[in-house]
Parts: sequence; C-alpha cells; structure tokens
Amino acid sequence: MLLLNGITGFNVDALPEVDSLQFKRLCYSLANYSNGKILSFEEPHASQNFYKTELNLHNESIFILLNSSYPMVAFASSVQYFEIEFIDHTLSNMVSVLNDRFRVLSAIETNQQLELDDRTNSLLTENSLNEAELSQIFHWKPKTVGDVIFNFWD
Repeated sequence: MLLLNGITGFNVDALPEVDSLQFKRLCYSLANYSNGKILSFEEPHASQNFYKTELNLHNESIFILLNSSYPMVAFASSVQYFEIEFIDHTLSNMVSVLNDRFRVLSAIETNQQLELDDRTNSLLTENSLNEAELSQIFHWKPKTVGDVIFNFWD
C-alpha cells in the first residue's frame, strides 16, 4: 500500500482536511441502522492524527477510525495508546455505506508490516512521505502500515 505524503499529519501545508461532520453523521446513521449506539466520538489532537468513533454493536465495542488528512477509514476491535487492533468488519452494509464516501482499509492493508532499513534510514514500503514523516517513523518505529496512518505521535 502506498503511504501518501502527509498521511501521518507531520509537515503538512496544503492537504485538504477530511469531512469530519460527514463522518460523524455516517457513524450515527450506521449505529441507528445496525441497532447500535455511539459510545464516543473523539477528534484528532496533538498526539493523535485520527478521528475515533466507538460503536456498541450487539454488546460489543467496535472502533471506526478516520485519518485526519485523507479519507481513509479502518475498523479496530481495540484502540489503546500506541496499540490498535485492526480488523475487518463483518457487516457488509456498514462497509459499503462508508465506501461511498471514504476508502475503507482492510485488515490486510493496515496490518501489513512496515519495511524499514535501519542501515540507510530508509523506508522500503512504497511511499511518497516527506522528510519530517520519515524522521517520525524512525523515531517511533511503527510496526505496521496502520500504525503510520493512524498514529499517536506528538
């Protein structure tokens, strides 16, 4: 998967912001449609580059994450500081509704191992990241592509 310039939220000047209001509305619609309930909605902040919605669905929490710079969405079963468990969601209607407005990333994509070359301080995973982002990657040492797209770096 290509990691796009600015996806980490570092050294970004002219990237458009995602439509967070649309994302929030979609999450509430999905909750209503699925007989679920939104437990929380969190906006990006200094050490988190993504929106996070926690949805209770059939007595189980599921998280829907949206990158703050690009309209990329992922599902997670758990979101802890520096530890996200990315999953595929089984409700195809939820995925198709989100796919109309956002790119829904699969667990295979988000769990793809990040390939770092520590000898040359280069990233072997396909990318167009800027120097500030590459510096952050070598500082924080994320393990997966998902850890870059949805990060807790400050």
